[in-house]
Amino acid sequence: MEIIIKIELFANLILLALFYMHMFQLNSYFFKKFLNWMKSNTKKVLLRSIGILIPTLLLLLNNNVSRVFVIILLAISILFNLPKNKAKIPLKFTNRVIRMFITQAIIVVLICLISNNYITLGVLNIIAFCLCIISNIINYPIEFGVRRYYINDAKKILKNMPNLIVIGVTGSYGKTSVKNFLIKTLSAKYEVLTTPKNYNTTMGVVKTIREELKPIHQIFVCEMGATKLGDIKEICDIVNPKLGVITSIGPQHLESFKTIDNIIKTKFELYDSVNKNGGVTFLNYDNEYLSKQNRPNCLTYGINNEKLDYNAYNLKSSSQGLSFSIKNVDFKTKLIGRHNIVNITGAIAVANYLEIPLDRIVSRVREIKSVEHRLQLIPKGNINIIDDAYNSNPVSSKSAINTLSEFEGTKIIVTPGLIELGGEEEKYNFEFGEYMCNVCDYIFLVNSTISKYVLNGINSKKYDKDKIFMVNTPQEAVAQITNMCLNNKVTVLLENDLPDNYNL
Repeated sequence: MEIIIKIELFANLILLALFYMHMFQLNSYFFKKFLNWMKSNTKKVLLRSIGILIPTLLLLLNNNVSRVFVIILLAISILFNLPKNKAKIPLKFTNRVIRMFITQAIIVVLICLISNNYITLGVLNIIAFCLCIISNIINYPIEFGVRRYYINDAKKILKNMPNLIVIGVTGSYGKTSVKNFLIKTLSAKYEVLTTPKNYNTTMGVVKTIREELKPIHQIFVCEMGATKLGDIKEICDIVNPKLGVITSIGPQHLESFKTIDNIIKTKFELYDSVNKNGGVTFLNYDNEYLSKQNRPNCLTYGINNEKLDYNAYNLKSSSQGLSFSIKNVDFKTKLIGRHNIVNITGAIAVANYLEIPLDRIVSRVREIKSVEHRLQLIPKGNINIIDDAYNSNPVSSKSAINTLSEFEGTKIIVTPGLIELGGEEEKYNFEFGEYMCNVCDYIFLVNSTISKYVLNGINSKKYDKDKIFMVNTPQEAVAQITNMCLNNKVTVLLENDLPDNYNL
């Protein structure tokens, strides 16, 4: 019995260590974000602790009957802690994570050497989340040294490429789309490298430079993400951008930024760097916050405003695609979503500034494909799915609903709501619920801590309750929709899919 109990305790501890490391990684290894995640998921985290607390207390009875119950309860705890679904973003076993696991293992071994009994192992299981935090604190000097080495190495690589044009792209939303559109427009003349996928953090940019930047590259398009003041400045101090694009300012990540003013200051760290380097920054003047910025060495872009440096007009938007004109040159794309005209205009502006003629860009725009999970149109039998599952915000979510309205037939939305809005979370989700009632024939809400606010907004519009469905996953919603036997054309908008740390 003793051997079985010890094996179960160690197995459970390993599962908990993996789980909390995954959550810590999804929260960018930030203690404060991890703590906020713990607070937001108190009940589910407590379940994991209680699942091991009860058998640990039973061990104090120290008899064979209690040990039988302990074995059964530990088996239940192990089953509970086993991953239930495939993670949307699985735990990446980076060198940092491996170092943290080694440190945790050393801590556990040392504690067990000092006090080798059941109770000690049980307590370690109960406080497994602390092991993650402690190992991160212990490893800080090592991680700091490794980080500085990689950053300095990236700087050396860039120093040896003095003719490389670095373009920084940032914004509350739209930056990934503009980055991808820039690849298309700029490649008409230049060899272009860009940060892949969501490599928009300091170390993501550094990794791209060290592993992918080659002497043949003439332009490096660098997406710059941020969760706090100074994040973009840190990236800029490494890459020294000569051009910048600020796509938007909005309430995304208000949970960490606290105020819109802090978001503006952070995004304009890119402008400050570009200006210092004698370059030009492109501003999206369709954005209410950016249009109020009157700064030197900027070029403006947007729609239906002749005062802008790059103005898109003759706009046409439908389920078949987009068309528009800039400086008497006509552009077409199969992309959907009127707001994508603004993003494409920004990419056209940068390419034209870098001496690529507009008529040469036309064919490139026609070839642009949708960015994965960002208004990506996916035919599925007699159903059209608009996959806008990447983290959403109050502005882009309304744009997505507007796009849905352009489709014929039955219109359905599947969403858990909007996240990372801090104290404004209830307000924006309520408004989101109100807005979808104007377009959607059916609404599927994915169970989450914020879906109740969306539901409140829907109910305020006296929406037909028989057309509101609660589901546990987007996949469950799609399955239900498929079985609804709707006779006409059906379009389903998947708006926002919560990451694992918001969707336990």
